[in-house]
Amino acid sequence: MSRFARGAGVAFALAATISFSPGHSPGGQNEAPLRGFAPLRIADERALERKFLSIPDAAHAEANLRRLTSEPHSAGTEASHRVAGWLLEQYRSFGFDAEIVTYSAWIPLPREVKLELTAPARKPLASPEEQFPADPDTLDSHLPRASNAYSPSGEVTGEIVYVNYGSTEDYRTLDSLGVSVEGKIVMARYGRIYRGIKTRLAEQHRALGLILYSDPEDDGFAMGETYPHGPWRPASGIQRGSVLYTQLYPGDPLTPVSAASPEPTSIDPANALEAANLPRIPTMSINAQDAAAIFAVLRGQRALRNWQGALDASYHIGPGPAQVHMKIAMDYAERPIYDVIAKLHGAADYEWVLLGNHHDAWVYGAADPGSGTASMLETARALGELVRGGWKPRRTIVICHWDAEEPGLIGSTKWVEANRAEVQSKAVAYINTDVGVTGSNFAAAATPSLQELIRDAARSVNDPASGGSVYAAWRENFAHSPGARDEQSAAGRAGAGAEASPGGANANDAPVGALGAGSDFCPFLDYAGIPSIDLGFNGEYGVYHSLYDDFYWMKHFGDPSFAYHATLARILGILALRLDESDILSMDVAGYAAGISHSAADLPARAIQVGVDAAMMKPIVDASNDLAAAAARASQSLQSLAAAPLDTARLREINRAIATFDQLLLAPEGLPGRPWYEHLIFAPGSNAGYDAEVFPGVVETITRGDPAQLRQQCDALAAALRRAGARLDEIAHLAQSAQLPARTPASANGTGHN
Repeated sequence: MSRFARGAGVAFALAATISFSPGHSPGGQNEAPLRGFAPLRIADERALERKFLSIPDAAHAEANLRRLTSEPHSAGTEASHRVAGWLLEQYRSFGFDAEIVTYSAWIPLPREVKLELTAPARKPLASPEEQFPADPDTLDSHLPRASNAYSPSGEVTGEIVYVNYGSTEDYRTLDSLGVSVEGKIVMARYGRIYRGIKTRLAEQHRALGLILYSDPEDDGFAMGETYPHGPWRPASGIQRGSVLYTQLYPGDPLTPVSAASPEPTSIDPANALEAANLPRIPTMSINAQDAAAIFAVLRGQRALRNWQGALDASYHIGPGPAQVHMKIAMDYAERPIYDVIAKLHGAADYEWVLLGNHHDAWVYGAADPGSGTASMLETARALGELVRGGWKPRRTIVICHWDAEEPGLIGSTKWVEANRAEVQSKAVAYINTDVGVTGSNFAAAATPSLQELIRDAARSVNDPASGGSVYAAWRENFAHSPGARDEQSAAGRAGAGAEASPGGANANDAPVGALGAGSDFCPFLDYAGIPSIDLGFNGEYGVYHSLYDDFYWMKHFGDPSFAYHATLARILGILALRLDESDILSMDVAGYAAGISHSAADLPARAIQVGVDAAMMKPIVDASNDLAAAAARASQSLQSLAAAPLDTARLREINRAIATFDQLLLAPEGLPGRPWYEHLIFAPGSNAGYDAEVFPGVVETITRGDPAQLRQQCDALAAALRRAGARLDEIAHLAQSAQLPARTPASANGTGHN
């Protein structure tokens, strides 16, 4: 499941809510603003950050990763439990109050996975990944079998039809060519969309089963040197992964929870197919060399030019005469999973800054998720050192390591569902890293209110390669990326309005994407309405979800010096410290509102394109314009606090109002057809899975052509925007009343921990 959320096609225009004189940057070469800090506290915060930045260490991160990758540790196994126990020991040694929270979940493990070409000649397929003596970890005789979690057990025989990436558009192309997949076994290459959507679309088109393969054009020899001589996927490499329909709801299939049904619905394992997010057709993953054997005998129509990959074969669509026999036997059972929850208690324990990363892996998981885990451990060690030096957090910092992310975001989803009321009342933000380091190129996605905070943090940390700031390297890399400007222009056309918003993001800013899906931020943002971030360093990474994502790969290709692991630890810590220590939370809700208004302005044209009356969009446009006006008033009132003594009780109210802004954008009834997803501004697309859809309820209903449901979705979104506008007016009023008439030792500038 894990992958860095792309979301590059969605951006929002931002404007600062409150910022003071930036002063000197403690780490990077550029000055980095300290938004939300009273002037008299800036020097202390700078000094604290300098201490923090000096602590994370590459050698410690390397030792962490070596330990984390010492054995395969997939969810539902005792090895995963051992990793959780080791993490618990580490956090307690750092001074955190840590515990393991155990849940039970319906998790499959593979027993048998077989594939045979039965016509025009017999040939056994489903070959295992090649062992390489240069990498001893690949020689383990007890490696888990490659499989797709939540594929049902099944045995089917049928002709092959090649469906390219297996997207909605690809099936439309097949329809135009007169090719049906009904009663056939479809073969799709990985990429473009979440694999679970590939399975669901194959199921909806009445295919018997689905075979997934990694095409060298996407992550193999066409990209560069392959493992063990380079970072790309060798011909024998297999991408594992879940096919759970997380686009409907993530988490344990047998205990679904939603706003419409806040208490878990218990489904009897004997009736597991009552679970809406379980596939009904078998799915298996194979390597490129097995796919080449199928293409060698597949005929029918020649595939379109943009359906051709890099295998040494002429790609045909079929059906047949290539025919295969698939057999999959999965061992489904209730299995324990182990979340590690570690707290560094602050003076204000009623406010939490949360960080998270999962610890389960398909095999060794050096990049996914070990690089994120190793880095977050260094962040925690550094924070613990600050506490030993006399610092006490202002707010409570909670670091979480989730189990069973790979099968379907299960550990994080269960924890958020079980603790939703407390999380919604206390959480300030959630910071996620997953595939933390695969190279040197920084990338991030976030709730729009947190975009500027990420840029500021990146300005404050040095980039190991350039010696300048991470932000400067990030922006330089973006400026020279092929098609980067075109992508940003497309984002603007989609309603970002980045260049049109005064004082907000512009064409020269490093891009922060929108959060879609694919990692543990989902339950926080989509279900609980907690502002969230997902970030990491990217590079040439072709061994995703394979045996070869191990320590050898990281040491030779991903981050040989582990300098970027330490750099990621520093960025995570700066983000945590600025959220933890700020007087007024470092969130740009006013800019968020401005971005919503820009995106809403595009809805009438989008409706007209599909024959929908544009007048139906007017309540949304009007509410979004009112929201932007309220945002301007709130921003002005917050800016006026810069030079005033502040009342700490009012500050607490302001911060709670800011932190809960996204909760006003939730729909209690959820999105149509998927009530677990409640966020009305962002959700993963129903047929994309990873990328974010803006205004998902309205936009997806427009395409369905259901007038009654569209009216309901328009009303729900307009009502949410009005609630958010009222919240901004409340923030403006609180800001005006927070200014004390004169300085007093007890309350001047809000220096005491509230």
